[in-house]
Amino acid sequence: MILISVDILLRFIFNSPLSGTTEIVEISIVTILYLQLAHTLKVGRVTRSDALYSRILRKWPPIGNTLGILFHLAGVGLMVAIVLGGWPKWLQAYHGGHFVGNTGVFTFPEWPQRFVLVIGCAMLGIQFALMAVDNLRGLFGLPPLEDEEAVDVEMAVIEESIK
Repeated sequence: MILISVDILLRFIFNSPLSGTTEIVEISIVTILYLQLAHTLKVGRVTRSDALYSRILRKWPPIGNTLGILFHLAGVGLMVAIVLGGWPKWLQAYHGGHFVGNTGVFTFPEWPQRFVLVIGCAMLGIQFALMAVDNLRGLFGLPPLEDEEAVDVEMAVIEESIK
């Protein structure tokens, strides 16, 4: 925010914007997104339509937990595919010296952003796997792996189905 504000002030007062503001903001947004994805999923804040799924989980816990296992394993599969596709691109950006920006004006190496994408998707895949394990435990009447109070509708329903 400070960078953008300074850029705007310099642009209007001195007619001389800061070089690289667009690139830095672009990289920051992508990096922040991938760093927070796993936690966002864990606390149930990922945007999704789960009205039908949560209703099924509440009324028929075995069917809901089975669906949860399938959904979360699909998430694991997607994250594995992204990590496997992103790893070579990270290596290529790291070893190839790829950058974003304009040569002579502002450049920033591309590899940190690609690395965060790979790490963020790997962590998201692990979180999907943990949620699949919680659904599997719910099928057998066991509590979720964590004993903390659930903020997620799905986790709350799993805990209710065990009681």
